[in-house]
Formats: sequence, structure tokens, C-alpha cells
Amino acid sequence: MSVDETPQEAAPEQPAVLDVDVVGDRMLASVEKGDVSVVVEAPSGTSEDEFEATLDDIPKRIERTAELFA
Repeated sequence: MSVDETPQEAAPEQPAVLDVDVVGDRMLASVEKGDVSVVVEAPSGTSEDEFEATLDDIPKRIERTAELFA
């Protein structure tokens, strides 16, 4: 494939960009991956594991919600 050719398939995994800000007793975390952005607000003591569990569940919740409106 030459440099000018477009790949036939996109990369299966794009890196996620995570940004966390703490303001007072609240924490705001944003995650961007490709065309999707998610913002989560939580108490400032929320652990990384709790955030990961919340974010991992989002695709399933989106699918479930979409099925309700299909």
C-alpha cells in the first residue's frame, strides 16, 4: 500500500483520552475515544476502579436504551 492510499479498515482500538478535574468536593472526569465523549461527575473520593466500572457499563446501557426506542 502506498502512502497516498486509504486503509480499508480503521484501527480496531483507538486510544482513550482521560481528563480529570477536582473542584471542591466534586470530581469531573471526561473520556474521549474516537467520536464518542463521556463526562462523569462524582464525589472527589471516587476511586479509579469505580470510574472504570461505570464507564465499562456505558455501551451496554446505550444498547439497552436504543432497543427501547427501536
